[in-house]
Amino acid sequence: MITKEDLFGVNLKRVKCPNCKVKQPIIRKPQTERLLLFGGWTCKKCGCEMDKYGKEISV
Repeated sequence: MITKEDLFGVNLKRVKCPNCKVKQPIIRKPQTERLLLFGGWTCKKCGCEMDKYGKEISV
């Protein structure tokens, strides 16, 4: 379940992919509108979408 803090919080730590443990870049290029609005990454190695805290997002 997504909480208000998950959407509007700030994460200042580096994030690793939950699947392959690759560090995500500091400067991100959002692949989807949701990632653009609320923060997050798409792993270049395995394609996993994660939120700004490094939790996998089920699409």
